[in-house]
Amino acid sequence: MKVENLKEAISEAERFLEIAGQVKIKKVVGTHQAAGKTWLVVEDYTKETAACKRASMDLTRALAKLRNG
Repeated sequence: MKVENLKEAISEAERFLEIAGQVKIKKVVGTHQAAGKTWLVVEDYTKETAACKRASMDLTRALAKLRNG
C-alpha cells in the first residue's frame, strides 16, 4: 500500500462526506427492491446530488487504486 494512495483515498472520503452531508432529500416518491436492498426514489435531482455522485465515483477510483497498490 502506497502512502500517497492512502492519503488520496482519505481526502476523497472526506470530500464525499462533506458533499453528501449537503444533499437534502426533499420528497421520497417511492422505494424499490434491488439486490436485497431498499432504494429510495426521489422526486428531483439537484446540483448537490450530482456532486455527490461525482464524489462517490472519485472515491471509488481512489479506493480501487489503494487496493491495487
